[in-house]
Amino acid sequence: MVSRTAWSHGVTDREHEVLVLVADHLTNAEIADRLTLSVRTVESHVTSLIRKLEVPDRRSLARRADALGLLRGPAHWPRPGGDFVGREAEAALLAGALAEHRVVTVAGPGGVGKTTLTTRVVEQAAADRPHGGWFVDLAQVGDARGVVPAVAAAVGVVEAPGGSLLEALLGVLSRTDGLLLLDNCEHVLAEVEHLVSTVVAACPRLTVVATSRARLGATYEWVYELPGLRRDDAVRLFRRRAAAAGGPAPEGPEVEALCARLEGMALAIELAAARYPSLGLDGLVTALADPLRLLGDGGTARQRSLRATIAWSVDLLDDEERAVLAACSVFASPFTVAAAQRVVGPELPEAAVALALGALADQHLMRADVGAPTTYRFLEVVRQYAADLLGSHADEVARRHGAWAGDELARLGAGARDATWCAGFDRLAVELRVALSRPTAPEGLGERFADELLQRGRLEEAQARYEQAAAGATGAERVRLLRRAAGAAAARLVGDEAIRLLVEARDAAVTVGDDAAAADALAWAAIHSELAPGIMAHPPTREATEARLTEARERAPAGSAAAATVEVAAAALLLGGHADRLEVGRAAAAQAAAAGAPVAASSALDAVCAAHLERGEIPAAMGAVEERGRLLDPLSVDAATAYPFNDFLLMGCEVSLAAGELRRAAAYADRLAALPCYRAYVHPPLARRLEVDVLAGDLVTAAAHGERFLASWEQAGRHRASTLAVGAYAMALGHGLRGDDAARAVWVEAAGELLAGRGWAVDAVELGWSPALDAVLLLDRDDPTGALARLSVDLDEPLWSQWAPALWRPWYAAALAEAVVLAGAPDAAVRLRAAAEAARANPVTAALVRRAAALEAGDRGAVAGSAAELEALGSAYQAGRSRRLAGVD
Repeated sequence: MVSRTAWSHGVTDREHEVLVLVADHLTNAEIADRLTLSVRTVESHVTSLIRKLEVPDRRSLARRADALGLLRGPAHWPRPGGDFVGREAEAALLAGALAEHRVVTVAGPGGVGKTTLTTRVVEQAAADRPHGGWFVDLAQVGDARGVVPAVAAAVGVVEAPGGSLLEALLGVLSRTDGLLLLDNCEHVLAEVEHLVSTVVAACPRLTVVATSRARLGATYEWVYELPGLRRDDAVRLFRRRAAAAGGPAPEGPEVEALCARLEGMALAIELAAARYPSLGLDGLVTALADPLRLLGDGGTARQRSLRATIAWSVDLLDDEERAVLAACSVFASPFTVAAAQRVVGPELPEAAVALALGALADQHLMRADVGAPTTYRFLEVVRQYAADLLGSHADEVARRHGAWAGDELARLGAGARDATWCAGFDRLAVELRVALSRPTAPEGLGERFADELLQRGRLEEAQARYEQAAAGATGAERVRLLRRAAGAAAARLVGDEAIRLLVEARDAAVTVGDDAAAADALAWAAIHSELAPGIMAHPPTREATEARLTEARERAPAGSAAAATVEVAAAALLLGGHADRLEVGRAAAAQAAAAGAPVAASSALDAVCAAHLERGEIPAAMGAVEERGRLLDPLSVDAATAYPFNDFLLMGCEVSLAAGELRRAAAYADRLAALPCYRAYVHPPLARRLEVDVLAGDLVTAAAHGERFLASWEQAGRHRASTLAVGAYAMALGHGLRGDDAARAVWVEAAGELLAGRGWAVDAVELGWSPALDAVLLLDRDDPTGALARLSVDLDEPLWSQWAPALWRPWYAAALAEAVVLAGAPDAAVRLRAAAEAARANPVTAALVRRAAALEAGDRGAVAGSAAELEALGSAYQAGRSRRLAGVD
């Protein structure tokens, strides 16, 4: 039954069911299947919910519903350890500041209650903002490099292919109207200040709130120094916490005097109240009579009071409890009993550690989150105090923590890398980052972490971790790690970084006298420059690439794998249309394969495939793709092979489409989506699958894939990448064929936005897929004259000899054949012959041209008969069109 809150917003029972499933990230098709509804009905409910909750799009729907309490309960706001006491005036003042200022910092010493108050006020304010709010606990960030990833994870942003995580984050936040709360900023102030100033400049409707012991110094910052609890509030807090601890709620002037002595510090009051059942009020007054005696007179009165109270609470622990408290300070995030036992050391069994953690939670020195398993966490001010207790044992405990994190990483990696692995890895990554920030980190942990980051799809951080490991390495090990960093950069489609790192690897190899490694790095720089210019913001000049190739040839030992890779680079440098390009590419592929360099051989075959396409030899291009598969498929996906696999599967999908192998194209697209580099963002491979779905006429599947594309693209900040535009434009066609022009307009706009990025040349678009897809829709809507006007480029134009337009020439020819017949073009016979020649290598387009010829001849039986052929080829839409054209549908 729908909640009263949901009813107050006009949300019906059925809409609430849909809303909950939207929040669980199900597509409309999946929701329809779950609720036994039609997809159109689900679409109607989602549209209604967007209107009722006054949000701009589907992406905002779940967050708005969460903020309004329409779901099972907000999960992204931390829950306080107890009920909220007092602070009415402070809450009102802070709420007013959020309405007036872009950046609000709540400052004050640890333990004063900054997080509790600020979270409560921001959560309430977020309910009135279209996109709600986000909470980021920076206490779990080990160093400045972790700030942006932590914020991105909280907001639900993933890095954009070809860009950085920060760019994606700004892309998402720039379109939001909400609140971003950054908690515990003091240890990363400089990075937070830079991020907040950047975000405020780029995101005009976003409000940023921070809690910190010191002001940020950010642009437009308004600082509120949070005072201690007012006297009445402090007394109420003490009495409630004392009663909760098991004692009678104390009364009298002694309580007021005790709270005054503790300077109204909320945490100090809670620590004292936790001991009330065992010490009584008089015992507490005596024990805390002179807190300054314990720690001297440094700092403010409130700081001294809190630290004295923590020290007094710790002094009351037994030796085992104190040892567990100190050792567990190395954890940055919630931890289990088993993890705690590893850092405490073998002298304490797990049962003893469990009892100690329970006692610490009872005394408010930790907080327990009961579950399966139960986890424990510190308040940051207590954690910092506990860390000081380690003294000379700090390095030993840190080494245990690093060893535990490494063992956990290995344990996770031994299982299937599924959704459970992803969740476990994300939790462990917090601890790994902290371990790697210490000089005690185990040898090799950084590289192992980078390897798993790549499998998780966190490519930017994987590259950074490889570079960090390389910075601490020498000799051949440094060269190897730089090459892995270059591979990660290529996998994230940042070619400029890949070439920079390859050049650094060359320099490192020259330093140790390894000419083969230097030549190989230079050769790969040349290969990337020539075969993957679309992944570079600033491709190297031809002269720079030729100079690298020359040096590589001079350094490569005769007969080595590096020499074979140099020949692959030389083949890549041959310009399109070069008479020897095909033969040189095949020879280079054979040499590399024989030298045991399958990845280099695959790149040579990429050049071979492009040369075949330029000649219009689609079956031969398909053969080159299959040969690449035989070379790469036996290999595992890692930093060295991630980009080659990506390139091979992408080309496999595109060439299969050109060849009319629709089912094979779908298989390549699905394999592309399964690559680890696409684990975080699925829209690049989905763009290829959308092409297949729409050309096959599977419009229901296309709609489901389209939803996932848009959600993923939004998560990546709607980055611009023109190579993805064809998928979006195909989806526009799919909605057009369904008669949904409003949805079609959304996808046309998305395609235009994507086209603004680097990738396809404009002539490849206008000569290839754009007019071909437009013509299909115009023909479907009985406008052959419009379709013929859109197909204005002759099939023998020289531009068709470029490999990218050549992929779409058969589909263009098929649409042209039908348009000239239905428009009654006087030269229809001549143009049909040209279309038949252009379409013959693709069985689907060849069948479409034959259908057009049958239409021209008035042979309705042949037109109807083409339906079965097209159905068998996997082209459901065109099979249905055959029946309509024959008048039998």
